[in-house]
Amino acid sequence: MVSEIADILIETSPAEMRAALMAEDGRLVRFFIERSHRKSLRDGIYSGRVSAIDKVSNGAFVDIGVHAAAFLPRAKGLTEGEALVVQVVRNGWAVKGPVVTKTPILYGRYVNLQPGGKGVQVERGVAKSRPAKELEESFGDNTVGRITIRRSALTVPRAVLDDELERLLAEWEQALVAVKSVKVPACLLPAPDLADRLLRDQSPTEEIYVDDRGVFMALKKLVNDRYGDLKGRIAFHGHETRLFEEADVEDQLAASLERIVTLKRGGRLVIDETEALVAIDVDSGRVGGGPDGIRRANMDAMGAIAEQILLRNLAGLILIDPISMSNRGHRKQIVEALRQAMKGDDRSVDVLGMTPAGLIEMTRQRSGPTLAEQMLLGRQTSVSLDAESEAAAVLRKVLALKGPGRPVVTATPDIVACLEGPLQDAVAETNRRLGQSLEFRADAAKNAPELLLER
Repeated sequence: MVSEIADILIETSPAEMRAALMAEDGRLVRFFIERSHRKSLRDGIYSGRVSAIDKVSNGAFVDIGVHAAAFLPRAKGLTEGEALVVQVVRNGWAVKGPVVTKTPILYGRYVNLQPGGKGVQVERGVAKSRPAKELEESFGDNTVGRITIRRSALTVPRAVLDDELERLLAEWEQALVAVKSVKVPACLLPAPDLADRLLRDQSPTEEIYVDDRGVFMALKKLVNDRYGDLKGRIAFHGHETRLFEEADVEDQLAASLERIVTLKRGGRLVIDETEALVAIDVDSGRVGGGPDGIRRANMDAMGAIAEQILLRNLAGLILIDPISMSNRGHRKQIVEALRQAMKGDDRSVDVLGMTPAGLIEMTRQRSGPTLAEQMLLGRQTSVSLDAESEAAAVLRKVLALKGPGRPVVTATPDIVACLEGPLQDAVAETNRRLGQSLEFRADAAKNAPELLLER
């Protein structure tokens, strides 16, 4: 099953906020990045206008006031120029705009509210225990909309749920009032930032560590005001050693961007992301022990595959090529092992079974780019960070420099262009913290950025 989250580590820099979700044994389970110049739009609610109807897909493109038109599936009955309220359900990436829906949901830590809907349900992945059923029944006579009871609701008094539901209703009413006066397109309710979203959606068993004093104070207030079950869990990391270095996140992150993953008992996974699908090959290596040894190796691989799917944020159609097995019973076992390993994922997952050719087919709901799409330069067999990721890393390292002198960065022209273009606000914040201006020098021959203090 999906690993339980023990700690959340939130590291900030002028260019980006990064978050690592860690298991109790120190393994990196999930990783998130939010760049300062490209904030997430997910869950934000907008007043938009239909800019075009796509008759082929029966969808529509909606102008919500961002860089690219949003796509609305199932737009039957809409006309070009029509104004409507939509919510972003998936961020855009590269040339693709965000995806929106006409049925907004207001998300809380304990309950979600779909205005205009009906009924009560329990969140996916929450066991149908007696407390969950009783809580579901207690909301049975509600008239405010469709309510989804979340996992964290089982750990707090009912009054906390009522307070959150009242707040979500007030937010929706605020949006309805705003839509009458704003000029379309306009944002009615902004999306939460990465740190807010993690506190809303995750339930760590231990601590939430933050390395920025301002973010720490804001999250502490959020917990005190809204998320009482997380009180006492927010900790400020003020050590000289960076948070991610201390927790060995950087090395684990680098490994998660590699194409090949070595398995503990021998063998390896080879992971290839393409436009159409994700292909994962289980390479036997020196696996011995006959048919049962192969079965055990495939069973171990299913758990490792589930971990990599979550860590790399792999989605869409995923094809897995296990070590070849002729025993039908063994084939069924590894398919079921994969289903069990994916239990607890917060996305819609469907393990479809094994094809006649011996491939396991599964699908996973998309939610933004994969980790490789966010950080790497194209789909390559070797890890090569894109210019934006390299530039963001440069700013983190500059702030860690010690000693007198003016900081000078020598890097390839594309990295310098990124620092002087999309990340110019992050550079200005870095200059403010340093108390002096960075100097950039472009050098096409530099394989890696070079930082020095020049006197």
